[in-house]
Amino acid sequence: MMKPDAFAPSPGRWFPPVLVGRIRVITIRWGSASAAIGLLMVVAVPIFGYGLPTSYDVTTGLTVVLGVLAASCLMISGVGLVVARSYFTAGHLGHRKEYTVLGVQLGTAVPGWVAAIGFVLWYVISVTTSGSYSGVEQVHFTVPIVFYLSIPVIAAVINSVNLIIAFSLFFPSPRRLSLY
Repeated sequence: MMKPDAFAPSPGRWFPPVLVGRIRVITIRWGSASAAIGLLMVVAVPIFGYGLPTSYDVTTGLTVVLGVLAASCLMISGVGLVVARSYFTAGHLGHRKEYTVLGVQLGTAVPGWVAAIGFVLWYVISVTTSGSYSGVEQVHFTVPIVFYLSIPVIAAVINSVNLIIAFSLFFPSPRRLSLY
C-alpha cells in the first residue's frame, strides 16, 4: 500500500535568512543590470551593424543576427536571475529550483559564447580580412568596427559572470553557509 503523501514535493533546501536576503539583493541588481544591458545591445547591434562601411556586404546580415542572439542570451540570463529571487519561500529554496537557475544560466551562456565567437570569426574572416576588397575598397579596423566586434563578446562575458554568480549563490559551500 502506498502512502498518500509519497508524491508530495519536498520543501527544498533551507538557507539562512541573511543569506536569502543577500541572494535576493544580488540577483535583482545583477539580473536587472544584465537584462537592461542586453536590451541595449539588442538595439545597438543592428544600428551599428548597418551603419558600418561594410553594411552593403551580405555577411553583415548574418553578423547582425549572431550579435542580436548573443545580446538576447544576456537579456534572458538577466531576466532569469531576476526571476530566481522568487524561488525562496520562508527561507527554503523551492524543490530543485537551483538546477532551474543553473539551467537557465548555462542555457544562455553556451549559445551566447557560440554566437559571439561565430560573430567575430565570421565578421573578421569574411569581411575585413578577405581578398574581396582591393585598393580603395579595402576595409581597415576602425574604432566603430572594433566597437561593433566587442558588443557580443562583452555580452558573453557578462553572461558568464551571471553564470558564476548564480552558481556561487545557489550552490553555496559549507564554509560559506557557516558564515551565516
